[in-house]
Amino acid sequence: MLLHPRLGLPLFFLTMYLMFEAVYTLGTPLQEAMAFLLEQAKVHWIEPFLISTHNILRSFLLEGIYAGIGTVLSPLPIILLFFLFMGIVKNSGYLSRAAFLIDAFMSRLGLDGRAFVMQLMGFGCNVPALMGTRIMRSRGLQLLTMLIIPFSLCSAQLQVFVFVTTAVFSPRAAPIVLFSLYVMSFFAAFVTAALYRRRLPNTEPLLLELPPYRFPTPRQMVADGWREARHFVRTASGFILFGVVTVWFLTHYPFDADAVSAETLAGHLTQWLTPLLAPIGIDQLMSLALVFGFIAKEVVIGALPVIYGAGEQSLAVMIAAQYNWVQAYSFMLFVLIYTPCLSTVAVLRQESKSWRFTALAVLWPLFLAWLVSFTFYQLATFVMSL
Repeated sequence: MLLHPRLGLPLFFLTMYLMFEAVYTLGTPLQEAMAFLLEQAKVHWIEPFLISTHNILRSFLLEGIYAGIGTVLSPLPIILLFFLFMGIVKNSGYLSRAAFLIDAFMSRLGLDGRAFVMQLMGFGCNVPALMGTRIMRSRGLQLLTMLIIPFSLCSAQLQVFVFVTTAVFSPRAAPIVLFSLYVMSFFAAFVTAALYRRRLPNTEPLLLELPPYRFPTPRQMVADGWREARHFVRTASGFILFGVVTVWFLTHYPFDADAVSAETLAGHLTQWLTPLLAPIGIDQLMSLALVFGFIAKEVVIGALPVIYGAGEQSLAVMIAAQYNWVQAYSFMLFVLIYTPCLSTVAVLRQESKSWRFTALAVLWPLFLAWLVSFTFYQLATFVMSL
């Protein structure tokens, strides 16, 4: 039944939707508990300890380091659950069958089922998925697969979307919103493949082994989820710290100006971006977070508390008050599609051995992100005005 030519793919997408529903249902209370503990630690321990320090230093430690890292840690329960359930899908043998089912469709785009598997691997991190394309002997197939992998919704983007959907959308709508973003990631990848398949032709046939069905043991499930979440925290922490410190400096320098005002470096930077991002519903403050998202997508969520000068709980309230669902979804669409992070760009250059291809992999998603967000924002705004 799972390999049925007509029922197979609907069942696969139904399985993915149920997985997101389970992740949110179980993870939202844990996320709220994590945010509560972080806020209590700040109020009862951190703030009293720093009461006698200089205002600038206290602002840097509270509004920069602690608020940024706290906002990153609060979605960790949902991320852990996502990897746990994704490990079940992968280790049960079902993922190979999904690749088999979609191979006929992928072949029309100049790809094959292995490209789909690599795209799914990119949900964890784009870097290992890009490195996995080495198994493809066809140069055209490898490059085309590498071009679509960065559209996969990686774990760093996931925590951005978890935060925004939790802040703006209801608990009932949040799983649907998150699932729709995964669907949009596939849409962006398939459109890209359709446009570039003639320039990057593939003549290599697909040879795929279907492993037997098996249910992972509880120990394996927990180990997989914990390993992926721990790997994410370890690899992201350096980028987060660098990004948060940089964002804090830009939003507070010169120190005699009001934080996040037009007189700061951040204010000048966002003024340049306003004509480009205003038509897609992204204001000056959000545009600053996007700039630092190029360093690493996890820096987007670390930058928001610094930019708004708020903790995780109060930040969610501020986001919900300032942005409607159209603006929030347009922002998430842009974050989903636009330029890959620096580590992904470095691997693209390493694996492709071509600066020209790397430039294409950077500039094309940026253009597509603006086009998709512009179309959605303008249409949704027009419909809401009727």
